[in-house]
Amino acid sequence: MYWPADVLPSGVAELTGDAAHRLRQVLRVAPGAAVGLFDGRGHEWAGRVESVSRQSVRISGLVPVTAIAEARVPVTLAVGVLKGDQMDAVVRDATMLGVAAIVPMQTAHVTVPPRAWQSGAARERWQRVALASATQCRRSVVPAVRAVTTFDACVHEPAAVRLICVEPALVEPAGGASAVDWRTVARPASVQILIGPEGGWSPAELEQALAAGAHPMHLGPRTLRAETSPVVALTMVWATWGW
Repeated sequence: MYWPADVLPSGVAELTGDAAHRLRQVLRVAPGAAVGLFDGRGHEWAGRVESVSRQSVRISGLVPVTAIAEARVPVTLAVGVLKGDQMDAVVRDATMLGVAAIVPMQTAHVTVPPRAWQSGAARERWQRVALASATQCRRSVVPAVRAVTTFDACVHEPAAVRLICVEPALVEPAGGASAVDWRTVARPASVQILIGPEGGWSPAELEQALAAGAHPMHLGPRTLRAETSPVVALTMVWATWGW
């Protein structure tokens, strides 16, 4: 369960709100049950339920445990904003697959109106999805879901290797970084993956990304759904450079 406190006081934690509700009503814990806590920043503890009430669940005997290791290559996933449940699915799956950060982008072919995210409510929901996904898969780190930004800002972010997912027919490498098969590159210090929305990239966006040193990344001969592409891309990255 998620425990957002900076310090665990004397090996005891008292969970309230949604966390207590999940333990009490969903998991049906009872005194003596083993429970794990994590803070979303890579720390994890193990303890046992001391008491359960209508308002809280008290965990005692907490001791630090070694969390499952994060991926050796930190990956930032920059993805064109998708509609509703599709974006939720991207955040959920990318969290499970170990991304370090998720950056929603406003691109030329994004069809979601800006008013859908300008209030900040969408970003808060996506961050809750990331937290729920980390809890489900027992990941001790919750990736940050950043505010929606522009494609231009994304391609100017620092990254040791930048990949842009495209259909094979759209790119004829003419030299430079785009002519190099990214899978032959030694394991980098960081990776950024650019994935477009349902309508893909505009010619100007593709040209700009390649000019910024992005390597074309092909996900196979079939046209994938936008929310499926990140899963395939991340799997290819881990298969190439290892977890």
